[in-house]
Parts: sequence; C-alpha cells; structure tokens
Amino acid sequence: MTDIASHRGGALLWPENSRIAFENTTKLAVEQVEFDVHPTRDGKLVVIHDDTLDRTTDGKGPVAAQDWAALSKLVLKGTGGQRMLLLDEVIEIFRPTPVVMRLEIKCGPERVPYPGHAARVAQALEQARVLERCVLTSFQLATVCEAVAAARPMKHVWLVLPQVQIDIGLANVIASTKGADVPMLGLRQNMLTAEIVATVRAAGLGIGGWACNDAEAIAKLLALKVDVFTTDRPDLAIAQRRDRTA
Repeated sequence: MTDIASHRGGALLWPENSRIAFENTTKLAVEQVEFDVHPTRDGKLVVIHDDTLDRTTDGKGPVAAQDWAALSKLVLKGTGGQRMLLLDEVIEIFRPTPVVMRLEIKCGPERVPYPGHAARVAQALEQARVLERCVLTSFQLATVCEAVAAARPMKHVWLVLPQVQIDIGLANVIASTKGADVPMLGLRQNMLTAEIVATVRAAGLGIGGWACNDAEAIAKLLALKVDVFTTDRPDLAIAQRRDRTA
C-alpha cells in the first residue's frame, strides 16, 4: 500500500505547520505527517516552512535571526491567534498516535545550510525517544547525511529538485544516493513515470513523490504504487486510496 503523508499538516485544508493542522491530522487515516524545522537564534528548533516569517506569520525577517521569546509572540496567519510550535510540541501531539513524523530539515537564506542544524534535529529526536518513528528529509544530500551521522532515524530520504534530476540525470541521482547510503529518493510527482519508478526500485532504493496536491496527481502516484507521497490534500488522497482498495 502507498503511504500518505499529510504535508505541513494538510496545507490546503488548514494553516500550514499549525497546531490546528497537526491536531486535525491526528484524526486522519494517514501514515505520516510532514513538517519543516528551522533553528532560532538562541538554539531552539521551530516548525515553520520558510526561512522568513513574512508569508505565514505577522512577523518579518529571517526566522533564525530571532530568539524564541520573540518568535513565540507572533501569530500564524489564519489560526485565530495561534503561535508557531517548537519541535518538542509537535512531537507531543503525535507521540500518542501511530503517525510517523516526517521532518524536512530546512536551510537558511540562499539555500545555505545552518551550521550543525541537521545534527541538532536528529539529536533532539533521539533525546525525545522518537527517532525510531521519524523520517528525515532534505533537498540537500549533505544535510541528510549530516543528520544520519548524528543519530540514525527510522528512514532518511533525499528529496530531489526537478532541475537536479534534469541536470545530472537519473542514473547519477541514483549513484549519488547509493554512494551516500541513503535508502530512498523523493521525486516531484511530475518527474515520476512507471519507468523511473521501476529503475529506482531496480537499484534497490525506495521511491516517494511530493507536490501531489490535486486529484490528478494523487491518482497518478497511487497508480504508480510509490512507497509514499506528501500531499496538501490528505483527505482527497485517503478517499482515492480507499476507492482503489474497495
């Protein structure tokens, strides 16, 4: 069965990466929840997608330029007054559930990695005793490797941008992945075909998809029988999967 991951807690259903989204995701028949982690200036780990505050909060500027004391006073847009969450708080929402936590380890402005961030995320999961039920992902292969070197999770995934897949070719993507001892690739849904899925699997790697946010894309990924895909509409994905297996 293809697993469904509620992307940012279901970003087309509820305000992304919010308590509302995560608590509602716990009520869905999904296998995974996806969310994003940035550092604060004073070393806290916060769950927010962008490296800046402007789009999703009433604040401005880089996330990592502010301490948690300031960030905790900001309001997430569309939530009726809720603030962003610490990683520890998201862990506690999902701890009582069977849902696997799928963390994307984010980078800073201009896609520059935060020094030591990946290792701190992995170590925080280990300290919270949830590492064995977490998947760690990044669009930067070196970041994935840094996290795993600090504490090996349930699974780790290299998310591949379409331009990277085009520029270096699938064969080199697979070779780089295997060379780094990463067990799974995540490709954008429009870059996936039956041939590509078969090629990745023949290389001994798992294969997942992302950006599956409408009925057509969801149907395609279910038909391809990928291992997992992330979606902003987990409700649509659940309904389509149920219909296929009925």
